[in-house]
Amino acid sequence: MTLVEVRIQGGDSGDWGEEIRALPNVVDVEVIAAAEESGLYRVVHRGDPFIPLLRRLRLLRHFPIPIERGVATWTVVGPEPKVHQLLERLGSHPPGVLVESVRHGPLSPGAPPLTPRQHEILRRALAEGYFDVPRRVSLTKLAPKIGVAISTLSVTLAIIEKKIAEPYT
Repeated sequence: MTLVEVRIQGGDSGDWGEEIRALPNVVDVEVIAAAEESGLYRVVHRGDPFIPLLRRLRLLRHFPIPIERGVATWTVVGPEPKVHQLLERLGSHPPGVLVESVRHGPLSPGAPPLTPRQHEILRRALAEGYFDVPRRVSLTKLAPKIGVAISTLSVTLAIIEKKIAEPYT
């Protein structure tokens, strides 16, 4: 048996619990939170071959697993060699499986993987009002305060923003 949390977004309003319960191999469904166009469910089901493969390779699944328009997106986290083994074993990708992307580095939705220097630059930019609306300090005036070139600060802030925004894509 496998226990997963599933977040469903979009689509018609209503109770998705009964629809999930009707799927093959689903043993039980518990509603954790439900709203008009989304819901979070705890689902117990009999596993498929994919789950034992993840267990054998000791790879983690990132929860909850979002489902949009009937497509579940699994984020698998682990050391690079193990992820490559998973991709090799999936081979030609079984029907219904699409590898969307492979990323390197830590994945933590609550704490973006910033370097200590990026964290310091972000902290200073926030403190100086760079992200305020309207801005209290421009890029041109912030760069000397931090001790970097304007172009370096611009690129660093863009990288920081991307790292912070990426988990939401």
